[in-house]
Amino acid sequence: MFEDIFEGMRRLQREINRGFGDFFGSGLKALPDVEKKNALMRSPLTDLEETDKEVIAKFELPGVEKKDIQLNITENKIEVKVEKKQETKTEKKGFYKEERSYKGFYRAMALPPEVIAEKAKAKYKDGVLEVIIPKAETKKKNKIEIE
Repeated sequence: MFEDIFEGMRRLQREINRGFGDFFGSGLKALPDVEKKNALMRSPLTDLEETDKEVIAKFELPGVEKKDIQLNITENKIEVKVEKKQETKTEKKGFYKEERSYKGFYRAMALPPEVIAEKAKAKYKDGVLEVIIPKAETKKKNKIEIE
């Protein structure tokens, strides 16, 4: 009579997993190479905070070196991209080993207010990229009395 609530949740999870598998399995073939690459990158955990004078974005990029980070900012968007490829080969008598690894992160976000991209400051420490961007001056609204 009563279905186990957890069984219903498991069934829903299987359907969602199957849907994502279908989408990513066949959907990636139709994408151009650049979009395919970005779709396969992990999205870093991100915090976005807005204060009175600035926008602060923090991206968690574990295991990445500062030189591998690409940061692009416009007046209304921030984009972080990391690509790191590593290849090692070991050859000894009667033994051959080749390994490849790839670390990739990609995140593009719209910024809530308009910012001054040229005055942004970024620092990278302990796997966290922190970007501080000053907000653009907003035009002051004039309150008009209605007669």
